[in-house]
Amino acid sequence: MYAQGRRRETRLAAAQLRGSRTQYLTATYALADEDTRLALETFLGDPESGAFRGPYLCIRTPSHTADDGWQSVLE
Repeated sequence: MYAQGRRRETRLAAAQLRGSRTQYLTATYALADEDTRLALETFLGDPESGAFRGPYLCIRTPSHTADDGWQSVLE
């Protein structure tokens, strides 16, 4: 019984955290265009393909091969 209550609390806390993050980001990027704003909210809130999955932030940056001479930026 205790474990079930604990899981429920964890799910509620995660949902509140997701909601707070989504609200913060949509307010930060206060978009005037309604379609763009809704697309951002959908992306942030989608549990399958959105930015936040569980307690984690999923950053999907594009990968590409670096140009020759990339090592010079490390010097």
